[in-house]
Amino acid sequence: MNTYRLKIDGMGCQHCVSKVTNILKESGFEVVSVEMNDAKIKSDMTPATVLKQAGEVLEDEGYMLTTVIAE
Repeated sequence: MNTYRLKIDGMGCQHCVSKVTNILKESGFEVVSVEMNDAKIKSDMTPATVLKQAGEVLEDEGYMLTTVIAE
């Protein structure tokens, strides 16, 4: 399983941190941590697939996934 750091725009408060955590978990990602504008997840997907799939569900909720970095 790969670990990825996600850079997410649009998170302005602790409620956003909780919401993004739930969005990622409900989308099947193993969430390691979520902080303001930054999340760490584990997934078997490629970085491009994470960018597409996580990006779509986050965008639906008003957030913008800008970067996926493999660690």
